Amino acid sequence: MIESLKNNKKGILLMAVSALLASFGQMFWKLYHEVGIWALVLGFVLYATGALLMIIAYKYGRLSVLQPMICLSYVFAIFISVFILQETMTPLRLAGILVVIFGVVMIGGGDEAGPAISDGPDGSGPGKEAH
Repeated sequence: MIESLKNNKKGILLMAVSALLASFGQMFWKLYHEVGIWALVLGFVLYATGALLMIIAYKYGRLSVLQPMICLSYVFAIFISVFILQETMTPLRLAGILVVIFGVVMIGGGDEAGPAISDGPDGSGPGKEAH
């Protein structure tokens, strides 16, 4: 698990920042009706910056590890809603956050070297002939 996190570290970090920027961008979209057009524009800038970071992140890790990191935006959105927008944190939301974080860690750390699950014991798999 540690090796996988080391191998994909830069990509994982970029994806986490991307998810954070996207979450803040969405928060500003929500605030648009209350504070005006600048919030809408700032939301688009943050969201677009997050998307660009995501594209860069794919250079530094495997898609199967990095793509699920976007789920961190759910965690960030809940913290933003509680600490900035003064929404309520329920025990069910807290449990959901823990499940998402656990899943992200398991996926991020599950990129160990070795044959894929779909590979047979002799290395055969989809599109490969057994010898």
